[in-house]
Amino acid sequence: MRCFTELCLKPENPEEIISLVKSLGYSSIGLSEKIESDTIDIVSRLDLNPKNPNELLRSLRNQRWKTEVITVNCRSKSVARQAGKDRRVDLITYPILDKWKNNHLDRQQAGLMRDSGSGYLIDLSQLLIDDAYLLRKRIEFIKRNKDNAVKRGVPVVASSCATDVWGLRDPHGLAALLSLIDVDEDHGLDMVSNNPYGLVDKNRVKLKDSYILEGVWVIEDE
Repeated sequence: MRCFTELCLKPENPEEIISLVKSLGYSSIGLSEKIESDTIDIVSRLDLNPKNPNELLRSLRNQRWKTEVITVNCRSKSVARQAGKDRRVDLITYPILDKWKNNHLDRQQAGLMRDSGSGYLIDLSQLLIDDAYLLRKRIEFIKRNKDNAVKRGVPVVASSCATDVWGLRDPHGLAALLSLIDVDEDHGLDMVSNNPYGLVDKNRVKLKDSYILEGVWVIEDE
């Protein structure tokens, strides 16, 4: 049974979205605000938009053990390379630029992400536009990134990145949007269930006091 996770919501009114997402079929959501809920599992998330690699490193050093998921928006190739090789980064996303050939998730970047264990975040709100030309270009851009990630074994997570209830989609609706970039339904549903849920589960284990590193735990005598 799938546990659907909307990992990268960015609501202006979190309470309004929380009241709706469970009815859409989600069992957990990711928010950057510190909010508690009795109705749905809330994952703490930090979104970084560093201007340079040094700024990224400072943020990771200060914040890694204070949040469950860290996403990095890579606006330059140097930031992308640093984020791609840093094991403290969970998800990486790339802004859509006017220069369509600028693509930081190339083969080398995908290799770094695979080796560090970071995933590629697809922001599906970028496909909700009316301009046919821009939509076609955005589909090409995201599809190219997705293909590079999948070919090299990089996990892919998809999110509506909704800011209000009108931007929300149920899990099958998100999978349908992913068909625009040639993702079949099963793999699309994985991108909003198994992939994000597995990431959260892994990080929650790492945040336990008894965790030292992979395979190493502190065991107290009873």
